[in-house]
Amino acid sequence: MPSLVTTRDPRHAGADVPALDLVNSEEWYGLGPLRDRLDEPAWLDGFLVHHGLDGAGPPTPAGRARLVRLRALLRDAIQAIAAGTAPKAGDLDELNAFVAARPATPRLVRADGAFRLEAVPEKMDWAWVLGEIALSFARLLAEGDLRRLKVCDNGDCAWAFYDESKNRSRRWCSAAECGNLIKVRRFRERQRMAKRA
Repeated sequence: MPSLVTTRDPRHAGADVPALDLVNSEEWYGLGPLRDRLDEPAWLDGFLVHHGLDGAGPPTPAGRARLVRLRALLRDAIQAIAAGTAPKAGDLDELNAFVAARPATPRLVRADGAFRLEAVPEKMDWAWVLGEIALSFARLLAEGDLRRLKVCDNGDCAWAFYDESKNRSRRWCSAAECGNLIKVRRFRERQRMAKRA
């Protein structure tokens, strides 16, 4: 299924996690200037619909500024984790503040013969949207394998992704795009070196 959110196939980057999709909304793929997908209303609408966060309407300028801040906070945390260090304590405090500002009430529901708890939003506003995105990242940290949270090895890309490969050996957000690009660069470099020898 083609992505409504990213220009590249979301299965390669972790688009099932709103936080990773938000981090990847900043593209600087080495092919020109930085492209901020948050400046594209159609992208933001697609992101919100894709993740079931479309009840709040378009962000106010203050809401957009908070979204940009959350993206920077998430990117800093991902880069720290991918480098084998812990996110700063202040960053975790700020992440928790985003989650805590999420106005939701737990509700017990019965579905398919079983009980489950749902978080029902008290108000579908931008505090809820930001809280849901932050919560998706908090769940990834709490329930996922931190060794699988990575940043693409292509220095011109820097997309974040959750490595779901069996042996955690994935290095690129997309083997078809960044992986092939790096392989071609290395091949050309070997060819240049061989010509010089």
